[in-house]
Amino acid sequence: MKRTFGIFALLILSHMAYAQELSRRIVHGQAVNDSIKVENVIVFNVSAKVGAVVEKRGYFDIKARENDTLVFSSLIFKSKRIVLSEDDIKAAEIKIRLQTFTNQLAEVIIESNKNLKPIKGNKQDIVDKKYVDDAQSSPKNTVMPTNVTENGMDFVRMYKDVMRLIRKNNPNKSDVTSTTTFTELVMKKIKYSFFNSTLKLQDDEIKLFLLYCENDSKVEKVMKSKSEFELMDFLIEENIDFKKLTAVEKK
Repeated sequence: MKRTFGIFALLILSHMAYAQELSRRIVHGQAVNDSIKVENVIVFNVSAKVGAVVEKRGYFDIKARENDTLVFSSLIFKSKRIVLSEDDIKAAEIKIRLQTFTNQLAEVIIESNKNLKPIKGNKQDIVDKKYVDDAQSSPKNTVMPTNVTENGMDFVRMYKDVMRLIRKNNPNKSDVTSTTTFTELVMKKIKYSFFNSTLKLQDDEIKLFLLYCENDSKVEKVMKSKSEFELMDFLIEENIDFKKLTAVEKK
């Protein structure tokens, strides 16, 4: 009797999950920023356990329904979480505004993909505008955002450390941030909870971690394999080295 009840309960739960999945529809959106173009962004639907790679112009399509939570992770932009409303689901397209970490990080990434032009005009004027801050006497501006989170994660430093290693290991690649094939595979097969709970990655770290994985020589072998477990083992192994590389002392 208990076994029969258990099977019946399982069938009911499966039916409810299937009904919820059917209630989801494709939501069209665009991630935007006022200053720079949006690229190198991924988006997870935490509730539906699916993900997608945001296109170069910021456009994305993802399956969702009302009250689903979307998480955006990027190299340049701060991670963002939004809960979809009924209006979002009904809209022809939703716009998600992303904020950059700091101008410093944005410039580093942009310059890695473009040829720099020499400075024109009076160079002394530019030198005179520079200001060296005194960390001991300078008052702290609590209004301005910083790139250091409460748990001690300095994303700008992390990015520079990771990029330095990637470029060292891939000296012949002119643009190490443009590869997305591996990321697309991961977004189709791996759930957000795996990054968050198993790998213990924060939202801001996920895209940087995937970039780190993309530039590993073993990634081609992993992509040829159809085993999801082999892919997960690869990510776990890469995460060990990634954590060592990006480790920073907690305050």
